[in-house]
Amino acid sequence: MTAAPLPCYPAAMLEHTALLLHLVGFAAYVGAGFTQQRLVAMSAAPGLAPAVRDAWEKLAATVVTKFELPAIFLSIASGILFLVHEPAYLRQAAWFHPKLTCVLLMLVLSHLEMFNARRIVRARASGAADAESDIAARKRRHGIMGSFGALLVAIVLILVCFVRTA
Repeated sequence: MTAAPLPCYPAAMLEHTALLLHLVGFAAYVGAGFTQQRLVAMSAAPGLAPAVRDAWEKLAATVVTKFELPAIFLSIASGILFLVHEPAYLRQAAWFHPKLTCVLLMLVLSHLEMFNARRIVRARASGAADAESDIAARKRRHGIMGSFGALLVAIVLILVCFVRTA
């Protein structure tokens, strides 16, 4: 006797696929954000070889541009797909609007980090006399943005894991 094939439910598959993409995008966003913050922090260490410092600054700008931003866009797009499938979240979920606000703030913050990281690389390449003080100030600003981003991620996780189920 053979087992009957499982029924295919396209709506359920859409929901599960959107949720998977949402979670993968969020995980990639958090990982890329942590990585680029660490690279900027490590590039500020005293006594670091200039070639290594420059490479880490360029890599941080690349990570935020090619990984962090696409990851948050994937998470937002899959969240929209999920909402199209299940629009009741907009009316019934009290935790959803604060989560959306945090995600939009994270999107803006990621763009600010991208502009800041690119300006660090450009300032380093210019070799201007006042570039070192500008770069140091930008790295401090980058760290502050990273701390604020980590706070937003923590708020999103609290909203989704604890407030949602309450």
